[in-house]
Amino acid sequence: MKNILVIDDEIDICNNIKAILTDEGFNIQIAHNSDDALNYINKHSYNLIILDVWLDNSKYDGLEILKQIRKNLTIPIIVISGHGNIEMAVSAIKDGANEFIEKPFNTERLLLSVNRSIELYEVKDENRSLKEGNVFDYKFIGESSAIIKIKQQIAKIAPTLSRVMIYGDSGTGKDIIAKEIHKNSTNKDGPFVILNAALMDPENLERELFGIQDNNLNEIGHLEKAENGTLFIDEVGEMPLQTQAKILRVLTDKNFTKKGGNELIKLNCRIICSSTKNLEQLTNEGSFRKDLFHRLNVVTIKLPNLSERSADIDSLIDYFAEIFSKENNQKNTDLKPLIKTKYINYEWPGNIRELRNVIERYSILGEKYDDNNAAEKLDDFQNKNVISLPLRNARKLFEKNYLQSQINRFDGNISKTAAFIGMERSALHRKLKQLGITEEEKK
Repeated sequence: MKNILVIDDEIDICNNIKAILTDEGFNIQIAHNSDDALNYINKHSYNLIILDVWLDNSKYDGLEILKQIRKNLTIPIIVISGHGNIEMAVSAIKDGANEFIEKPFNTERLLLSVNRSIELYEVKDENRSLKEGNVFDYKFIGESSAIIKIKQQIAKIAPTLSRVMIYGDSGTGKDIIAKEIHKNSTNKDGPFVILNAALMDPENLERELFGIQDNNLNEIGHLEKAENGTLFIDEVGEMPLQTQAKILRVLTDKNFTKKGGNELIKLNCRIICSSTKNLEQLTNEGSFRKDLFHRLNVVTIKLPNLSERSADIDSLIDYFAEIFSKENNQKNTDLKPLIKTKYINYEWPGNIRELRNVIERYSILGEKYDDNNAAEKLDDFQNKNVISLPLRNARKLFEKNYLQSQINRFDGNISKTAAFIGMERSALHRKLKQLGITEEEKK
């Protein structure tokens, strides 16, 4: 149960707010002056404060209490007043209020502000925790010429609010690039919100993007959650055409409404997108809107495959080995000789994600680990008479043997195979189709 402190000198107003919010499942505490309010705040934890500006028989008025609270707490605060004006509202927001509501207000307006303020705070708090403590929020590692060029691009575009399109095969680290841009932007203190367009059907995608509002439900969407931050739309090429049209309208008008709602919400976030597909080609095929493509494709970053930046493999192995040794409370050992010997001339089709998974397994199980995949398949592959084949044909032969071996290992289970080798399930399906591996061969 979430706790809310109501600070207002009018008993009737307090009782009215308490009745409304108690019915919605909130636990309400009331203070009628600044001394009681600050005493409660020092002793208890609250999810939200509702604060009146004018307080009779009180040492401080509401705006001064707001300043006192903001010295130590980031808790959401809704300021209310029966004598409000634009100047007062601006002052309250400037001093740290999340919203300003004029009295008298109806039940729907109060509940909308309460739910929105709490949910936005929780999203931002979750993102702060992820940025501060999640070991999987990986750094952008690499000093190869290709990566240095991308780092230079990031340094130029991050301080702007330009929209960015990131291209790269599955596992190359497109999300890491998006986070690097966010962490070096003017929105770095705001939330970083991720939406994977490939994992949602059209109806759920729009609900996740815009939120939903009806008589019984009020949810905020990713566009609103990313306020003053960054929205990263992964695999934007998978977005349905009907949703593309709505996104285009949002970017044009710079505002949006929730599904079922009428209130205009200002667009106030940076949008970064990624795609494994060539969007320009998709526009020519008619599956992606050309006008939306030009709106999103202001700056383009193309991530190379791991095989094209082999100079970074040593530093990547060291980096991931250190992470997993700490996570598993193990001694950090030099895995470079072992991995580079077992995976000599390996193309890493799953890119950095696959390398990371291999390092995690070896960091836990050591040299005794027999992965029964790439290393073994390399021995088989090298024993075949492939030296006379063109590189493209030899690579295709290896990939087909390797993937067929993994599919057999997991009894035809594509999801388990994809997770093990470090590829997205959809990307693995596309690769199998390209290599001509039939349904029968998958079993």
